[in-house]
Amino acid sequence: MARKKKSEGEEVRIAFDGPQIEHDTLISNIEARNREDATRASSAGESRAAIKAFLEDTNMNRKAFSWFRATLKMNDKDQAKAMDMIRSLEIGLPMVKAHVLGQQGDLFGDDDADFDEVEPHTPVPDAVPDELRKPTYGADDDFAEDQDAFDRQLAEVAAE
Repeated sequence: MARKKKSEGEEVRIAFDGPQIEHDTLISNIEARNREDATRASSAGESRAAIKAFLEDTNMNRKAFSWFRATLKMNDKDQAKAMDMIRSLEIGLPMVKAHVLGQQGDLFGDDDADFDEVEPHTPVPDAVPDELRKPTYGADDDFAEDQDAFDRQLAEVAAE
């Protein structure tokens, strides 16, 4: 239900008089919110403890696990955005790995590995529905038209 808009005089009177609330109502409301916060904090603490135990048992990196959780949360809201993130990680991880290993040497004992070349990214398989594919933008002609329109608008603004 929408609130009725107050007139300017009503707003001034409210600002001058201050809030109208009884002591017991204020205190009980604050205590109820504090109890809710404590319950949430307790649940959050239990979740953190469970995550810590999982990470210790599996030797999973905490930040990587956090990224996986974020991706699945994103998937609950928008599968296309989640797939976009996954595709970006698939493309970037081999490059970052090669860069890190190239600068730090082989941290995992594989001296014969050649990390100078990064495998090219394979295209998105045809099994992925079109609505989940990363959008492709128009040809160079479309970009040129957009650039021309931008340049015209910039010239108009500069002339003013």
